[in-house]
Amino acid sequence: SALKGDAEIQRAMLVLSYIGQSYQWSDVKPATTLPKKLALPWYEVGKLVGRPPILSYQSYASDNWRRIDPNGPIECGNIALQQCFLGGQDEEWFILIHIDIEKKAGKALKAIEDAQGDVVSSDADKLLISLTKLRDSLAAMYSVLCRMPEKCDPYIYFHRVRPYIFGWRNNPSLPNGVIYEGVDEYKGVGQTFRGETGAQSAIIPAADGVLGIDHEKDELREYLMEMRQYMPPQHVKFIEAVEAGPSVRAFVKSANSAKLTAIFNECVEIVADFRAKHLEYAGTYIHAQAQATPGNPSAVGTGGTPFMVYLRKHRDETKSQTL
Repeated sequence: SALKGDAEIQRAMLVLSYIGQSYQWSDVKPATTLPKKLALPWYEVGKLVGRPPILSYQSYASDNWRRIDPNGPIECGNIALQQCFLGGQDEEWFILIHIDIEKKAGKALKAIEDAQGDVVSSDADKLLISLTKLRDSLAAMYSVLCRMPEKCDPYIYFHRVRPYIFGWRNNPSLPNGVIYEGVDEYKGVGQTFRGETGAQSAIIPAADGVLGIDHEKDELREYLMEMRQYMPPQHVKFIEAVEAGPSVRAFVKSANSAKLTAIFNECVEIVADFRAKHLEYAGTYIHAQAQATPGNPSAVGTGGTPFMVYLRKHRDETKSQTL
């Protein structure tokens, strides 16, 4: 009741999430119980934003920035974090890259909406324009992703950044999850929430949706669907609306237009490139570092999933779905 407006509520979720993760992962042995003074407000604010009481992508990245020059662009070089765990160039850059990607995705999301509208009106010329805008936005996102190694070192990421964003699920150090003291709704049962991961962003699911990119129904696809529980509810509604909307893929197939097919395929290929780059980073930033560190799990990501298998599979599935 003390929080006024959406901005204060989102800020409270961010701060509580950083405090909660710090409380959990600052010691050698993680806590199995969160104290009431932390657990209860985290839970209550989580209800207000529609997300579980754990650090999620929205708080870690999307809500966690400010402009250096108030009149300058929202991109790397003119944005800084509001909150870090330990601070330093590598942690800041890792998160800032994601913020820059989210900003550049704005045009992609508008193009997705426009493209489906073009299908409804059966306007192939306008659809060509919308898909061109989608391609350009996806390409801009990919270019930002490629900048990750500039200021984020794999060794420092693995040992200094990554440990603070793990969740409570599929985590061998928390076999029974975490008890949220004072939260009656949980009835004293340990909660097993997933950790923060880029899979909690709506961008790629929306791109998959508009391009009709399907993934085989298996454990990994179920994991991606589960990640929607950690997204802002309005983001989930957008993804679902795109998935339920008119089929751009079917329209392009029936249009018999070489230009339309080519630009559609370019969009699919950039999504595949995005996944390929993510797979590359998973190898250098996580898998290779884990292999060189005795006792560290090498195949499970911060979200608690076998990330190398997931990323490789979805890259290959995406590549195979050009027209």
